[in-house]
Amino acid sequence: MVDILSPVTTNTQELTLGVDAGFHLDLAVVGNQREYYVQESLRKSEKDRITSRRELRRTRRNRLRHRQARFDNRRRKASWLAPSMQHRLDFTIKEIKRLYTFLTITNLVIEVTPFDNQKLVNPNIKSWEYTHGKMHDFKTIKDYLLARDNYRDALDGKQYPASQLRVHHLVQRKDGGTNQPDNLVLLSDINHSQANHNNGSLAKLRENRQKTIDYRGAYFMSILATRLSDYFDNYTTTQDYLTANLRQKYQIEKSHLNDAFIIVGGTDTTLRTNNVYSRQKLRNNNRMLQKFYDAKYIDSRDGKQKPGKELSLGRTRRSRELNYDNLRPFRKEKIKKGRVSIRRNHYQLRPHDVVLNTRTNKIETVTGVQNSGTVIKFQTGKTCSIKTVVSLYHVNEMLAKKIGDI
Repeated sequence: MVDILSPVTTNTQELTLGVDAGFHLDLAVVGNQREYYVQESLRKSEKDRITSRRELRRTRRNRLRHRQARFDNRRRKASWLAPSMQHRLDFTIKEIKRLYTFLTITNLVIEVTPFDNQKLVNPNIKSWEYTHGKMHDFKTIKDYLLARDNYRDALDGKQYPASQLRVHHLVQRKDGGTNQPDNLVLLSDINHSQANHNNGSLAKLRENRQKTIDYRGAYFMSILATRLSDYFDNYTTTQDYLTANLRQKYQIEKSHLNDAFIIVGGTDTTLRTNNVYSRQKLRNNNRMLQKFYDAKYIDSRDGKQKPGKELSLGRTRRSRELNYDNLRPFRKEKIKKGRVSIRRNHYQLRPHDVVLNTRTNKIETVTGVQNSGTVIKFQTGKTCSIKTVVSLYHVNEMLAKKIGDI
């Protein structure tokens, strides 16, 4: 007879978690000369989502006509970070702590080091030059650009008054551009038009611009190096040149994960990536629950149906008069009314789910649902009833793919 109340010893082995916290987060767990877990997480920029949220918030607040001004009663905390950097930091810490929930990790090794951004530009910089940058003694960026370009338009080279010159981003903010002076030029009101944006005249300026250093990665590494102690008590830091020397020493082929070694207490552990999976964060429900359907009108010029956005007033800014075409008089007859549709239920299947189609006996990937969730649409473009499929893999906030398939 076995006494089920007698204590049972649990033998666990020591595991080492290696972290490469670059633009893509690479994680590897090893122990006893074996690899137990390997992951590469691909993060997308949060700027588009933040911009969309800001625009919606401003629209809501503008409807409140008598709302009291609240732009000057906000104070940021001393540890405040830009939302894009805060998201990247939170994602990195969350993914590291997640492995502690199901693996007996005893050693944490992180490849991280602080950077001096000024020395990346000028390796021979003096101590007093840190406070004397390009825009020293200039109150605004535009003042610096006026002095740099001598009040000249970047397209036609003519001089204009300061009131007729606009600051233009060569690489737009939504595409990763910054407010650094090297990414800014001056354009007159004549040349800073939608036509030049569409015909590619301003794109040529971007092609001929001076290549600048992207400081975002270096800035994030500096932030991570200074704040690791706030989240973890015991960890070991290493640097890229150490792991690079070990890779060269043992002649390890470079794989999708940049770190092939982890250094702990003078011992090296080789990581071989056989079946490496990438985990990509998906947006909640993978789409907006609220959709707007524009009204439809008959265009009096050609008799075709067109949305109200095309046959609109054309004016987008009230701050100053711009050249725009008023197409509203061409609205002849309203065919459909505009409406807002809000979906309040969640469906069983979602995009990227893998199912078995019992009718064709084929494995398909779901791209969406139709008819209130009763019809499934596949990547091939075909559809079938939800009753004829069997779920094989369900995406739950995280999308896992093999590295070879990306």
